Order: sequence, then C-alpha cells, then structure tokens
Amino acid sequence: MNGAHTRWLLVWALIFAGIVAAFQIGKAPIAIPLIRQELGLSLTFAAWIIGVYAMVGALAGLPAGAAINFIGARRCVTIGLLVIGAASCSGAFVTTGTALLVTRVLEGAGFLMVAVATPILLGLVTAAKDRDVVFGCWAVYFAAGSVIVMLAGPLLAVFGWRSLWFSTGLLALAYALVVWWIAPAPPAAAPASGQGLGDIRRIIRMPGPILLALAFGFYSIQYHALTGLLPTLLVERLGLTLASAGLISAIAIIANGIGGVSAGFMLRRGFRLWALFAAAFAFMAAAAFGIFGASMTVAGVAVLATASLGITGMLPASIYAAAPRFAPQPALLALTVGIVVQASHLGHVVGPSMLGAWVERLGWSSSPALFAAIGCGGLAVALGIRRLTRSHA
Repeated sequence: MNGAHTRWLLVWALIFAGIVAAFQIGKAPIAIPLIRQELGLSLTFAAWIIGVYAMVGALAGLPAGAAINFIGARRCVTIGLLVIGAASCSGAFVTTGTALLVTRVLEGAGFLMVAVATPILLGLVTAAKDRDVVFGCWAVYFAAGSVIVMLAGPLLAVFGWRSLWFSTGLLALAYALVVWWIAPAPPAAAPASGQGLGDIRRIIRMPGPILLALAFGFYSIQYHALTGLLPTLLVERLGLTLASAGLISAIAIIANGIGGVSAGFMLRRGFRLWALFAAAFAFMAAAAFGIFGASMTVAGVAVLATASLGITGMLPASIYAAAPRFAPQPALLALTVGIVVQASHLGHVVGPSMLGAWVERLGWSSSPALFAAIGCGGLAVALGIRRLTRSHA
C-alpha cells in the first residue's frame, strides 16, 4: 500500500465508481414489469435481462484479472464505465428483447472490469493500517448501488424505464471521465510471468486465492438465494403484501452493507479472518432453521433474515481485505481479485435457481438443509484458511 496516509477523498470517489456500475444491476428488477409490457417478453426471457450480467462474470472473472495486468487498473475502470454508459444509453432506444439482452451483456462486461480493477486502485491510495476499513467500505458498493437505484421505482411510472436506462448510462459516461482524471496511474510493471495463461495456471494452483474464491462463492450462493426469494417467502407463505415484503428485504440488504463496514473495523482491531468466516457461516446455517421454519412468525423471519444477511455481510469485506495478503505476489493481485469476483458471479447464477428448484421439489421447510450444506462448506474453507495462515506465521 502506498504512503503512510490514506487519501480518503480518492477512496470515496473510487467506491462511488463501483456504486455507479452497480446501478446497472439494480435497475433491471424494478423495470422488468414495464419492459415486459412494452417489448412483449416472456418471464423466462425477462429473467435473462436481469441475470445475464452475472453469467458474464461467472465466465470471465479470471480472464478480466489477467487483462488488468496488461491494460492497467485505471484504464480498465475507465473503459468499463464507458462500456456501461454506451450500452445503457443504447439500451434506452432498443425495440426488441434480443437487442436489449445484447446491451445487458455489454453492461455486464463493463461492470466486471470495474469490479475487478477498482480494488487495485484502492490499494494504491490506502495506507496499510486502513486497508481493512477501506475494503470493508468497498464491499458495500454492490448493495448500495442496487438499493439506491431501486428507490427510482416510483419515478418509472412517470418517466418510463427508458429514462432510467439513459440517465444511468449518462452518469456512467460522465464518471468515466472523473475516474480517468483523479485515479492514480499504477506503477509500470509487467505481469509476474509475462504470460497471462501462465499466471492463471499459477493462481488456480495456489491455496490462498482458491480458498478466498470458495468463500465468496459459498457466500454469494446463500446471499442471492435468500435475497432473491425472501420476498416470495414473505408473500406466498406468510401472506404479506408485496410492499411489506419489499421493505423487509430492503432492510435486510442494508444490514448486509452494515455488516461489511463492521468487518473492516473488526479486522483492524485484530479479529482473525478464519474466525470471522466460521462465525458468519455457522450463524447463517443456524438462522435458516428459523427463517424457513413452518411455525416462525413474520417478525421472527424478518429479524433472522436481517441478522443472517448482516452477519454474513462480513464475508465479502473480509475477502477483499485479505486478497493482497493471499495473492502469491503483488503482480498477481488482479488475478486474485478476478477469481474471487468470478466465484461471486457464479454464486449469483447458481443461488436463486438452486433454492427455487429445492423449494419446488421439497418445500420451504426443507430449505435449512441446503443452507446447512453451504454453511458446512464455508466452515471447511474457514478451517483451511486457519491452517494456511498458521503455516505462514
């Protein structure tokens, strides 16, 4: 990390770049009803409009990390925002679902570039003593961007979904110029081996990056499964209105962000990484028995879901903070972040569909078994990190 002092103004400006990118994620779910009505899309096709960006990340996270080693982090964030902006503005003028899907793929590619490259830039402007706190704040970007743009929901009825696409696109284009102007240029350095494929092979053979990726994958599966289907659980099983279910879900997502920021301060005060992982995954598994229990009240489900998402919110912040320590060498940090982001997106693709299929086949009351399995996987990762950190102590 560069320097003895953190350049906090740059830190917040870079985190906002992530939030701007995440606007593109949150805008699709709230606009889908209007898009389906105007373009005549099926529910299945509409689901791809929402989730195709995650498929891009699930396939290309590691290659994106390799590309950053050659292009540079500042260029990647700038290009990513430009691609997002151009695709979003273009999407505002499409007349078919297929054309809109193509623009969403491009938005996903731009989002991936921002998500992988921004942590590299944050490392350049953050002092070592503040690293855990800064990455704890960075981990909130996804939830923050999604929630903020969801607040535009009432405006859609007045201005339409195309205005949302165009305005978020213009914001991304404008902020690309801001990032290019303010972000530091990383010191010139060639990739560790000089060969992208060789670096990728090295990363996937190292236990540290793989353990972080597995942890983020397990976290992402449970996060997207719970946040994606919590409103359905509250409406279909507990009889809440859609508005009430949406409010509870939003509060739970906010708690997730608070958990991320808290993790940064906890790591700074000396909490062990493996212990945070173990506590979060264990609580998530235990809470599922109450969340999906047949006799649980609405208040109980709301409290447990909020607590579960809040405590597991410590995981992404801890993973981002640990990435510089677990990278085999500084030149491979981008690849380490890339494989972590790829696992995150893979969890986004798998999580909701896995829980949905599970519930359709076995019912809501069987869901704790799925979350317990995820928790066991997370605990195994925590023990692996404990063993790895002790061997390097």
